Amino acid sequence: QANNNDDNNQYDSAKRETLEAYENVGKTASLRGNSLRARAIMSRLGYTPDDLSYLGDDDLYNFQGVANPHLVAKIRKGERVLDVGSGLGIDSFLALRDCCGDVVADANAGDENVATDGALVVGVDLAESEVKHATKRGIARGYSVPNRLRFLRGDVETLEEAFGKANVPMGNEFDVCISNGAFCLVTDKEKAFRNVFKVLKSGGRMAISTTTIVSDRLDPSFEWPVCMRMFAALESLKPMCEEIGFRNVEILDADSPMEGMEIPEEALMDDKVEEKEGKSDGGSGKTRFKIHGKYVDQFAFLENMDMDELCKVVTVYGEKP
Repeated sequence: QANNNDDNNQYDSAKRETLEAYENVGKTASLRGNSLRARAIMSRLGYTPDDLSYLGDDDLYNFQGVANPHLVAKIRKGERVLDVGSGLGIDSFLALRDCCGDVVADANAGDENVATDGALVVGVDLAESEVKHATKRGIARGYSVPNRLRFLRGDVETLEEAFGKANVPMGNEFDVCISNGAFCLVTDKEKAFRNVFKVLKSGGRMAISTTTIVSDRLDPSFEWPVCMRMFAALESLKPMCEEIGFRNVEILDADSPMEGMEIPEEALMDDKVEEKEGKSDGGSGKTRFKIHGKYVDQFAFLENMDMDELCKVVTVYGEKP
């Protein structure tokens, strides 16, 4: 009983800390960030020049993912897509393009300028400020919000509640579910995967990119960051998803190194200027909230560890029969 209480307290604390952090991210997302760094990271993760051009410099710097679920999801024209942990909207925007729902219908335009029937992307995120920012950017980009694209405030562990509040049907609704990093911090992984299974149509598929722990457990002599304490054990994912009912489950290496990713020198210089001068808000001194910056000193011991031996980023693929 005591162990269960400790686990529950840890999960509650993790969820509160996650929500607080990402609410702060959303509140500063309108401040211009480092597009050069984002381009370098996203290119390394397999996003194409067309992807980066489509997103543009007004949104690129708000990328928050750990991998590229689109490489596995292979979203097609006319599909309905759920983006779990949609953050500031980056992967949702790409999903909308790929399902051909990104063109605003115009009565005077030709068929090629009208969004494909059925195409829809729904993003769900824990942080209300991120939902608001993504919605605002979707409108600014000219998308049909909420008819083709909509963002909901919600938790994947209680997805039915979020859908109910927005009057969005939940069961058997989506062709594809993508997620890019959100499952790293989900406290009850099994419940989250069960909800993904529930929302998919028969024949639907998931592409969930997440960071995992390679070994069975973390050394208890260290005080690990909350994110790492929430990572799933790599070997647990396939049997969990198969038990839920997914078929053709694959745990795919996302080719996303935790260390050694090359960042152009000019992007690193841009980081230093932003931190020193607060240039991200026209020199006002305000800067964007950064998730990891708050804990640099506390977890300095990680610098002496090989994170690629300890952790592995994967994309979990599975199909609903």
